[in-house]
Amino acid sequence: MNASLLIFTIFAQVSRWERLGDGLHRGRGRMDLLELLPVAIVLAVVVTAIVGIVAYRKHNDMGQKCDDPKKLFRELSLAHKLDRRSQKLLWRLADAFQLAQPAEVFLQPALFQADQLPKQLRPEKASLQVLYERLF
Repeated sequence: MNASLLIFTIFAQVSRWERLGDGLHRGRGRMDLLELLPVAIVLAVVVTAIVGIVAYRKHNDMGQKCDDPKKLFRELSLAHKLDRRSQKLLWRLADAFQLAQPAEVFLQPALFQADQLPKQLRPEKASLQVLYERLF
């Protein structure tokens, strides 16, 4: 191809190159509310996560005084370093004896006696004996 023909072809395309970016930029004054929707969704998710974390930490804050039987039970379980399975078993024991304060299982060794166990907890007799020895 001839050099002058190449230059002519390039200059012939200049009008197209000048209009190449049209439509990419909109006017500065216009803004749709739908453009803020992703930002609003992200902000709502972040706020919800923060509220959830604060509520969870407040729920498990053992330094704060309150009158919550479940929290007292959790605190005593943590003090005795009980695993989740042991906590559930003690909770079931408190529920079987219909104790107003579930933490009473930490104070009443008589609840662990095999002859006084309710029917639903008799298969757990060995586990309860281990807990009895650990707590008392």
